[in-house]
Amino acid sequence: MYGIDMKYTVKTLLSKGLSQRAISKELGISRKTVKKYLEEIQNNNILLMTKIEREKILDVYKSDIEEWLSSGLTGVLILEKLNIEQKLNVSYPTVSRFLKQFKTPEVYIPLIAKPGEEAQVDFGYLGKFIKDGKNVKVWCFSMVLSHSRYAYHCLVTNQSISSFIWCHINAFEYFGGVPLTVKIDNLKTGVSIPNFYEPTIQRQYAEFLEYYGSAPITARIKRGQDKGKVEAGVKYVKNNFLKRIEHKCFYQLEKDLLNWTNNICNKRLHGTTKKVPFDIFMQIESTCLKQLPNKRYEIFKIEQRKVNNYGHVSFKDNFYSVPYNYIGKLLTIKSTDSLIKIYDDINQVAIHSICSKKGEFISKQEHKPPEKQRKTEQEYSLKAIKSGDSTYEFFKILKEIKPFSWNRIMQGIFSLQINYSTKIVDSACKRALEYSAISYTAVKNICKNNLYDKPIESLSIMGNNEFAHNLKQYDNLFNI
Repeated sequence: MYGIDMKYTVKTLLSKGLSQRAISKELGISRKTVKKYLEEIQNNNILLMTKIEREKILDVYKSDIEEWLSSGLTGVLILEKLNIEQKLNVSYPTVSRFLKQFKTPEVYIPLIAKPGEEAQVDFGYLGKFIKDGKNVKVWCFSMVLSHSRYAYHCLVTNQSISSFIWCHINAFEYFGGVPLTVKIDNLKTGVSIPNFYEPTIQRQYAEFLEYYGSAPITARIKRGQDKGKVEAGVKYVKNNFLKRIEHKCFYQLEKDLLNWTNNICNKRLHGTTKKVPFDIFMQIESTCLKQLPNKRYEIFKIEQRKVNNYGHVSFKDNFYSVPYNYIGKLLTIKSTDSLIKIYDDINQVAIHSICSKKGEFISKQEHKPPEKQRKTEQEYSLKAIKSGDSTYEFFKILKEIKPFSWNRIMQGIFSLQINYSTKIVDSACKRALEYSAISYTAVKNICKNNLYDKPIESLSIMGNNEFAHNLKQYDNLFNI
């Protein structure tokens, strides 16, 4: 009787979905005995009880839910529709579980790269090590060539844009060439705004890759398979290299990592390709990479500065000019030890050599408003010639008698052409020359008092240093 009851117990547990192993553990009998009972049940045509599927509360609304999903509604919005429109009282987990039946598993397509077509990069945290007497966090930078799986690894203590670019430079030089594209994660050093379709790549990173003839591609957010080759490489560093290390010296770790990369990582039989990365690289991929440029890319330090009221930005104890229309705006500064480049959102607006002094204003005339730009002597001369013969003669004499201030006076003479015609100003210069009144004030008052078209007063010598003339005329020249 015990045997019959046990058979039905086994049958009942099996109908509830338990495995033979679970039934054996539940009843305290061997798996061989469980198997024996199952065979007897089948031979005696004892019907196995099937699991009774309970009707789900949302089954009635299945067609509606399918329609809502096809129109793009999220689970949260579907929950609102059910509770508000259908007067239900269900929880989000209930809706979420029900929606799983409509999901189809994503099919992953192998991403096969041609030789020299792509490299993938990533960082992996290795822990803390001692560097220069300090306990510092250490990351491993990895770049893997997607075709051959040939890899480069190095250590960094930060993930700044400068470190990121230096790692790329070292990787390209390790490979002896440059891949057509570099696939990066949506990390801040490489990507400003994570967006797969229109990523805003960091300006300097994009400029750097362009200099080397390469281009960035960003992996999709939460899509590790997009750069699975390098992520597998980072895991390999952690599981194969790091577990060999029994010290905490940063500089020794650098040497160990290079040795491991050269002699183990790149010379092992790769688990996926079933080939040795070093062999594939040397035989095929190395010749497909782009040539390195003759000169390394120069890494700039990136900062931001606000333009002061003088049209300059402050940088390392000096002030550097930008075009006057940028006053009050925030601009981006890219600097090296010898050069400073200044940018707005898109364009380079100024470039200067770094001044070694302190407190200096390094200015360019073209950055000033047109009316404040210092003109050359040739420019003054050409403008005076265009203004008339008398203006040009006035200019030549002015230069001789006032060699240090002639340019300011000529600016004043030219400014009179705003209110008076060029012909009137030229006539006024002629009258000033006749009276040897070589000054801006004289020319201005001749224009103002309409003296440029009056008859010339005759002068006669009365005696030693005495002249017979109308003193009122001189008063009018100087507006006394």
